[in-house]
Amino acid sequence: MKKRKIILIAVISAIFIFLIFVGVRMATCDISINLVTTYKSPEIAETKIDFVSDSEWAVSLNGRTISKNSDEIRPTASTAKMILALSVMKAKPFELGENGETIIINQEMYDRYIWYRSHNGSNTPVKIGEEISEYDALASALLASSNNMADSLAIWAFGSIEEYKNYATEMLKEIGAKSTTIGKDASGYDESTVSTAEDLAKIGNLILNQPVLAEIVAKTETTVPVAGVIKNTNKLLGTNRIIGIKTGYIGEPSGYCLVSGYKEGLENVTVALLNASTRQKSFDDSLAIVTEAQEKIKTRELVAENQEVGYFESWWLGKIPIVASNKIDGVAISEPTVYLEMEDFDGALKIMTNETEYTTNVKSEKFEKEPDFWQRFLHVFSWSLI
Repeated sequence: MKKRKIILIAVISAIFIFLIFVGVRMATCDISINLVTTYKSPEIAETKIDFVSDSEWAVSLNGRTISKNSDEIRPTASTAKMILALSVMKAKPFELGENGETIIINQEMYDRYIWYRSHNGSNTPVKIGEEISEYDALASALLASSNNMADSLAIWAFGSIEEYKNYATEMLKEIGAKSTTIGKDASGYDESTVSTAEDLAKIGNLILNQPVLAEIVAKTETTVPVAGVIKNTNKLLGTNRIIGIKTGYIGEPSGYCLVSGYKEGLENVTVALLNASTRQKSFDDSLAIVTEAQEKIKTRELVAENQEVGYFESWWLGKIPIVASNKIDGVAISEPTVYLEMEDFDGALKIMTNETEYTTNVKSEKFEKEPDFWQRFLHVFSWSLI
């Protein structure tokens, strides 16, 4: 009898210990749900432009150099006005659809007009006391390549050419234009402003990223006070989707220069060319490089509709697929950076490539975020309902 009692107590104790063990294991089992990204980008081949030219040239995609044939540092000529325009818009910003502040032409600005006119530099007529909007002054500098208006903008916005030089130099450091030096003027007429095709292609990208400046360089002509109708000096405008940007020439040291740009989907592609032997050659070579770039830098499907891009995973769920709600078309020239972000059963897939972020909504089937009683119980014994 005593032996049976001992056995009974032992059995009850064992059952009790077992139940405690099971209860603790059920209460403390891992209930985390892992988020796994499985997206793989399409195979991306190296993008390289192989155009042969005696001129220096470079191609930039959103400020990233794709190809170049030279690191030669050379006078920029009037392509320097791109730097002036970016500096002015940074120091004296205004929104698209506005005209900016009003500039009153003073004696110093008028004297520069007279000087450039007498030295055969590109100019737009002005008169003392004339009022011109910031927008029209920028248009004069960028479209008509007005040397006097470029200098006038620098004097108005920064107080002097020297102060403009200091400001623009710091801005160039910020954007990584390491081979560009601002010289004695804001117009590029003087040979002391120098750069490379690579830097100028990068600067041209920034012009297209700035809405006001992008609108200006895409104009074939506009009307400004005193000077009247001014025309864009870029004869490639409108050819092969080209939407700007800037010509330049100050003789043999610079040769004929041209920065051209176009849109490929959401991306800006710019081609900078320096030291062409003739104006027509600058147009012909730039167009040929743009054409080759358009053949090699193309919009493609980065994500298909309903493509699986990841999954939720846990021991009681197995794998719950996460799929893209819609497709993404974009440009990729290298392996992109991918982020999959989920909140409950919806989220977003973000693809970062060429400094551009593409996003599509993603979703999964709804599921229980915690295992139920029987799932927990069976899991104690490494069994499963799935």
